Amino acid sequence: MLDLLVTLSALLPQGPGTSSAPVVINEFQYDDAGTDDVEFVELYNRSALPVDISGWQIINRDPGSPLYGGGGTDPTHVIPPGTILAPGAYWVLGNIAVLNVNQVFAANGLENDNESIELVDTTNAIVDSVCYEMGIGTFGPHPIEGAGFYGDLAVGNGPSSSIGRRVDGLDNDNNGRDFAMSMAATPGASNTVTTNVVPLLESFDGGVVGASILGWTQGFVQPKYVDPTQVNSQNLTAKPLSPQGGLTMSTWDNTGGGNSVVLTNAMIADVVVESYVWVEPMMTPVNPAPYTPSVPPVMLDNYNIGDGEWWAMGVRGSVAANGNPPNVGGYFGTISLGVGTRYHSVTGIAWAHFRTPTSATLWLIDFGNGSTAANPQNWTVIGGPINIVAGQNDGWQRVRLHVQGNKVIGNFGGTFGCDDGTRFAGSTTTTDAGQIYIGYREAVLYNSNGVAGCHPPLFDLFDVHVPSTTQTLIGTGSPTSAGTPTIDADGLAIPGSANFAFLGSNLKPMGSLGYAFCGLVLGFSSLPTGFPIPGAPVTALGYVLPIQASAIGFADANGNVRFPFPIPCDLSYRGIPLVTQIADFDFTLPNALPIGTSRGMEMIVGN
Repeated sequence: MLDLLVTLSALLPQGPGTSSAPVVINEFQYDDAGTDDVEFVELYNRSALPVDISGWQIINRDPGSPLYGGGGTDPTHVIPPGTILAPGAYWVLGNIAVLNVNQVFAANGLENDNESIELVDTTNAIVDSVCYEMGIGTFGPHPIEGAGFYGDLAVGNGPSSSIGRRVDGLDNDNNGRDFAMSMAATPGASNTVTTNVVPLLESFDGGVVGASILGWTQGFVQPKYVDPTQVNSQNLTAKPLSPQGGLTMSTWDNTGGGNSVVLTNAMIADVVVESYVWVEPMMTPVNPAPYTPSVPPVMLDNYNIGDGEWWAMGVRGSVAANGNPPNVGGYFGTISLGVGTRYHSVTGIAWAHFRTPTSATLWLIDFGNGSTAANPQNWTVIGGPINIVAGQNDGWQRVRLHVQGNKVIGNFGGTFGCDDGTRFAGSTTTTDAGQIYIGYREAVLYNSNGVAGCHPPLFDLFDVHVPSTTQTLIGTGSPTSAGTPTIDADGLAIPGSANFAFLGSNLKPMGSLGYAFCGLVLGFSSLPTGFPIPGAPVTALGYVLPIQASAIGFADANGNVRFPFPIPCDLSYRGIPLVTQIADFDFTLPNALPIGTSRGMEMIVGN
């Protein structure tokens, strides 16, 4: 009977996501900093029924696997008889030192480099799989989901961190999107660790210089409190105080390489992240010839051709522990230390800063679901590049990222809390919940304590909140001979949005029969049930009541119109409703007032 229930349940999605797998690989750790004695694989029953996993196997395969024609052996772990996993229960296979371990395997029970972890049932069918370190090289026919993980050294920092599904059991058969890097290791327990509650506003002034900042999981080291005016191991050059003043946050691993940190709040989709960030210009001075040990010591404070560093601040996704850079703009194609040849593991939407001896730029990037097999360097540029120039727009700058529904707005410079400064706006299909993360990676041949060396960013006044601006459509529209008018907005109603506008579409195109003009009405309250408009078609209802202002516009040849409505940078405007509707005049209609109407639209000014 149990087998029958499991068979029936496997025909349908079992938990969050589209997969039909009743049990999944939920979390794993394959490469710690020492002798690989805290490795584990956690299984999770995402279905509503108990599942007998007796005799199932965890197999760790690589290019040398006998399955793929190699002569090696595959670490294989067989689940013992009588193992029935209850709904929502975990089964942990791992080293004896692993917390909550149910089944012990020896050290190095999982291999490093490019490998697959495959969960196989008693019929040898693959139930679930994870492929990692695909940047080293693909192998096949491995059971890859999406493109696996392209980043290398994904966890290598001991038992405190792991790779886990962003939500227990979340499975869309895309490793790079379903899993998150640098999660707090929680074998035998939920992956969701929330020590922060949104909204969060952190000034960092209550800490002690050099101490770890709690509330973040780390790739290699936790973020630290830093006095920007003092030179120390986390801050190689003295800097002025931020506009907020006081202490700041550093996310640098000063032992070299890269690091990433992830805020431990619940997964979130619609979010605003805003902070003052210390932004560096192009690397100078540069050695006239590549560095070698024979170069006089005076040259050691110079950068070298092939040096580079990058950082990202992102949402709706995750980043690998070592913060490997995407090759946006081609900056890392020739970077030294092999960084340029490594694939990134960044997902979601992020501001990204790249710095080399020839350029310093800032980009707004949609990394989406991350790497794919067809496009391992997968991303979409929303805005940029912004050239960072010494003495002009470097140093302390406000950086803001606002994602809401399918809309993305990024601001560099300008006023904290306002939609101003250098601004980019776009749309995205990356709309599901994810993490808030910061990643950094350096590739500097000589890490001096002088002008050259690593210059990772500092952060101050880190603000995370759910957007307070809203957009709601009301009622129904009424057609013209060209169709039913629609109304939208260019961006979101945020203080400081100088380019904000109301948009109309599906209107009578310029030059068409009966073409005249269109109009916008605006008020601060609405009548959701609508009211008849005298002389208009009976289907035309008004939703703005009372009307406070109006404007006339002319649709273009495509039937589109734009009504500019700049919003001043005044935070006291937050909470004000803007109710609008478009009427499109069409003189082919037989009515005394020959109009078609859009639905009403109510937007709340917020940030």
